[in-house]
Amino acid sequence: MAGCCPSRDYHRFFNKRFARRLANRYRKRGLDPTAQTMFQFLRQLGLEGASVLEIGGGVGEIEIELLQAGAARAQNLELSHAYEQQVRTLAAHAGVQGRLDWRIHDLAEHPGAVAPADLVVLHRVVCCYPDYARLLGGWCETG
Repeated sequence: MAGCCPSRDYHRFFNKRFARRLANRYRKRGLDPTAQTMFQFLRQLGLEGASVLEIGGGVGEIEIELLQAGAARAQNLELSHAYEQQVRTLAAHAGVQGRLDWRIHDLAEHPGAVAPADLVVLHRVVCCYPDYARLLGGWCETG
């Protein structure tokens, strides 16, 4: 499958500059149209007290919005350390830092190390992972 980014080179492509740009865009404009559609759909399902797992959550904008709308807790699994500072800053600004767990974790490699969640979000991650079938299989094992 052709991807949108260079596979296996996450740290070069998804660097601190890229993370800062995403965080600034979110601060200025909120969720992008696709993320907004996803958020609205999940909100209609009911968020109150839900746990959220976002695979490849980047700077955390979707889970931050879900937490602010009533989700109880969220996990953001990432492959690049570059997002960590931006996630922590955005979460603290939104007042949800105590309910958001951000960590480096390859779900395809270690699916059993992730707690099941009520809602699972994958936004712009499947195209960037070199083996999307394994990634999705890992996600299915968490539920």
